[in-house]
Amino acid sequence: MNSSWIPVTTAGPPPVIDDFQMSCRFSNYGNFQPEAFDSVTCASCFYFIYMLLDHYKDRYNATLCDNGFGILVCPKNSDAKYCHCENPSVVYNLPEFASNSSRITPLNQLALDPPLPFHFELIVKDCCSAARYCCRNTLVKYHHRHDESPCPATWDGWNCFDSADEGMISKQCPNYIYGGSNIKTDYDGHSKKQCNADGWDLPGYGYKEHTDYTGCTRNDDAQAKLIAGVITYSLSVTFLLPAVVALGFFRPIRKSPMFILHRQLLISCLLYGVFYLCSTTFFVVSFAPLSGQVFENHIFCRVFFSVQLRYLRMTNFSWMLAEAVYLFRLLHTAQHSTDGETMNDYKIACWGVPGVITMIYFIVRGMNDDTGMCWIENSSNAWVEWMIFAPSLLAMGVNLLLLAVVVIILVNKIRCDPHLERMQYTKAVRGAVMLIPVFGVQQLLTIYRFPNTYYQVADQSLNGLQGLFVSLIVCYSNKTVRECFTKWRSTYQEKATLHTECRQRMSIQESGRLIIQSPQVPTEHVQL
Repeated sequence: MNSSWIPVTTAGPPPVIDDFQMSCRFSNYGNFQPEAFDSVTCASCFYFIYMLLDHYKDRYNATLCDNGFGILVCPKNSDAKYCHCENPSVVYNLPEFASNSSRITPLNQLALDPPLPFHFELIVKDCCSAARYCCRNTLVKYHHRHDESPCPATWDGWNCFDSADEGMISKQCPNYIYGGSNIKTDYDGHSKKQCNADGWDLPGYGYKEHTDYTGCTRNDDAQAKLIAGVITYSLSVTFLLPAVVALGFFRPIRKSPMFILHRQLLISCLLYGVFYLCSTTFFVVSFAPLSGQVFENHIFCRVFFSVQLRYLRMTNFSWMLAEAVYLFRLLHTAQHSTDGETMNDYKIACWGVPGVITMIYFIVRGMNDDTGMCWIENSSNAWVEWMIFAPSLLAMGVNLLLLAVVVIILVNKIRCDPHLERMQYTKAVRGAVMLIPVFGVQQLLTIYRFPNTYYQVADQSLNGLQGLFVSLIVCYSNKTVRECFTKWRSTYQEKATLHTECRQRMSIQESGRLIIQSPQVPTEHVQL
């Protein structure tokens, strides 16, 4: 999409209808009777939305036909005897909008390389419907009414502008102009069109009306969310990596059941953060090396985003649930020593079950909805996505319930026996507090996405910082981990000191041997 103006084809304008009140105006093309208007504007919708993209513009010749039936699409260097508007097999349009459906091929039969988005026909239809509504609404407004405004009502190819007096006219950017890309535009953008005393503005184009669409490409909120996500996930990865190493390095806590759960949760958060940063670097940012795979719906990026957005997200929730279940069992059974547990059941459940669900999701979606932008967006079949949503929501709901039960148990125990040694409950309280960020409780507050930049940036930041918060609670601020680190550091310093002393002693002994060893003095024989 050209951000500043809507281009037109090199074909000359069709005949102008004299009776304006029974026709609809298409900027730079002229006035058309309603049926012809529907046909030519619908073909132009597809042209302006998709065929101006670089990966199509460089491979195909696309032109709006003079007869207004549809759009001519042929590969570059096609034979002119085959590629012309009188050949219906290369002229495309939506049949319900075409003025002569027998002279065109339905748009859904158009095969391009790379493939068009799976829902491109619906997007084009939205644009065509908007153009038809613009025409009919204009006819109702201005029928049998003389309009003295210098700028007539017109459809510019993407937006409908009523007749206007001098000044700058703005219209909200319609969703279909983005072609169904995976980049969401929550920014409330507007296009602008200047009305002068002698008609719509023709800035530097001589005879072509101009609409400024730069405001529609300013996606400030997406940029802010991207920056917030990169910063927060980078911080989380920076804190998570040493925490994972620490929980697996110190021998006293390496096989402790509670710390095994902590370590697995940290690994899950770490993997999700690494995948987020990789997907941003290789698929999302400008000039990303693999961005073309997203549009092509390549198998590699489908697998990549399925792992990130489905599998790793579910493992986050499953390990959160494991933390809650283990803490509840610890308090409910008053079992404060579980050193003999290997936690293999937890590992199989929390890593294996999400893996099985993700594989089933991948197969089912491939069979029912094997299109889209690398499956970054949800499937058009809601029941397919509920295969992921349902287990995640269930885990979050159980976590919240267990958290409430844990708090009640702690309060009751303290009330029943205030003389109990409270040290044994310190870890339990810490665990209860820890469950608040590791649930992803903030996600309950952001289930409904308000179209506000600050709100969405805050939501992205909280999600990105979740790994950092969890690592601070279960590792860096944990008393047991700090004691292990202090002991390791003391042992390391002692070993370093002992090593230094040994080297000094060996050096002294070597020097002593040199001193004790008498030098050999050469003797000379003197003759008397």
